[in-house]
Amino acid sequence: MFQIERCGHYTTLFPWRKAVAIYRVVIFTIPPGENLGMSADETFPHMSFLAERVKERNPSYFWLNVPDVDKPHPNPIFLVGGLPNNGFFPITSTNVNLRDVPFQPHGETAFECVTSSSDKGKLDIKTALQYSDNAGLAPLLDQIRQFVKRVIKPRRNDWDVVITTGAADGIARCFDIFINPGEVVLFEEFTFTPVLGSLKDKGGIAVPVPMPKVKEQHSFDYYEELKHLLENWETERPGLPKPKLLYTIPNGHNPLGLAQSLKHKKQIYSLAQEHNFLIIEDEPYGYMNFNRNEDSSINYNPTNDDFVNSLHPSYTTLDTDGRVLRVETYSKVFSPGLRLGFMVFNRNFLTPLTRSAETSAKLANGLSQLYVNNTIHELGGIEGWIRWIIQVRNEYFRRKNIFVDALQHSESSEKGYIDVIDPSCGMFVAFIVNVEKHKSFNGSNHIELMEQFYVKAAEIGCLTVLGHNMCVDRDFSSSRSNFTRNAISFVDTHDILEESARRLDQVAVSLFES
Repeated sequence: MFQIERCGHYTTLFPWRKAVAIYRVVIFTIPPGENLGMSADETFPHMSFLAERVKERNPSYFWLNVPDVDKPHPNPIFLVGGLPNNGFFPITSTNVNLRDVPFQPHGETAFECVTSSSDKGKLDIKTALQYSDNAGLAPLLDQIRQFVKRVIKPRRNDWDVVITTGAADGIARCFDIFINPGEVVLFEEFTFTPVLGSLKDKGGIAVPVPMPKVKEQHSFDYYEELKHLLENWETERPGLPKPKLLYTIPNGHNPLGLAQSLKHKKQIYSLAQEHNFLIIEDEPYGYMNFNRNEDSSINYNPTNDDFVNSLHPSYTTLDTDGRVLRVETYSKVFSPGLRLGFMVFNRNFLTPLTRSAETSAKLANGLSQLYVNNTIHELGGIEGWIRWIIQVRNEYFRRKNIFVDALQHSESSEKGYIDVIDPSCGMFVAFIVNVEKHKSFNGSNHIELMEQFYVKAAEIGCLTVLGHNMCVDRDFSSSRSNFTRNAISFVDTHDILEESARRLDQVAVSLFES
């Protein structure tokens, strides 16, 4: 099954294409006996979600709008595109040395990135440093598609991927192509607040969903709260249109470190269908998945299959309509400075997402794509990359258990001053400060007492993130924001983590007893 789309006269710019009038053939590979995870009569209106400005985008390429050529020369001389020949590039090769495990100073694996390579699985300098397709370079796109099939396993087959300049770029593109001024995006009331700026830039409105069960049960479950909000929208949010998107960090939530259960995801997806909104699944932390601290059945050497099966499932595994867009990043498993990530989405959104890139940064950094692609290739492909991710997870797992154990056995915890949230995945450990027990608590001064906690922590030499600084709406969430988020990622050693837990314990005791 395939479709053919006229793309234009590209070869005058891209010398690796051999026909003057170019057509794109989109092939859908469907295993025997399977369909695309949808009925034969496709009725979900993907394009109706696009913002009005996106529908008007019609890029003006100066190499288009030229006459068709019936008999193109097989080897034309290219004088149109402003692509510099790779002979102008100052870099001819780079040497890369890899760690075998995190924090190991040296590894045995090394490879060279050369000017030109015949290995189709690797990227070379002349390709990586050249202008290229805004969706990303082909070898890395192929690796990403293999990873998605192996690890993420979307329910539908009509998905595609693009490479982004990090997760923030992917999220910003979603807001760009879907949100008109005045339209609404739902957020968990505590979230990664920098993304709110991208939404505001498009004129969108953020509406928080309350998460009371975090404090009561350490549960990442807000189905009833969201259901109530949606069913009573006109009275709860008068004057606002029904939401168009839900932005969620479902696995290793930032700041709380919790993961939504499969049951909860099914419930949220059913609400998305009933009330017709899309889901943006931000997934930077899900591969650092943990057992609880008291669980003795810790396996630091799982097989790749065991590890993949242990991961919290993606919303894409439930997506019968094609209404989920998954955003990933290499920041947590490779490095943030590369500014590289990717998105998984229904193929209908491919053109709007790539055209969104054309209005901003265009293509992702070529050297970043080269280093990531060739590292994965050198490690043995996707299976070797999964083994590296397991090694990264293991170090976070050890750090999490050390920090959680130290806090759970601290004086402040035993006296009930703090309540430690043992995270499901990620880079953060949060704990609730039970300010209701403070002698100065008046029923509404949660933020004031938490700021006192912060000052004491800073004075003793331990900086943390206050919960109310990670709210969509501080007033809305003030009574539930009495927690701190503590990153376990940046410190160098386990001893420093233990020391930070000791200092935070001192701070909590001092807050309540001084």
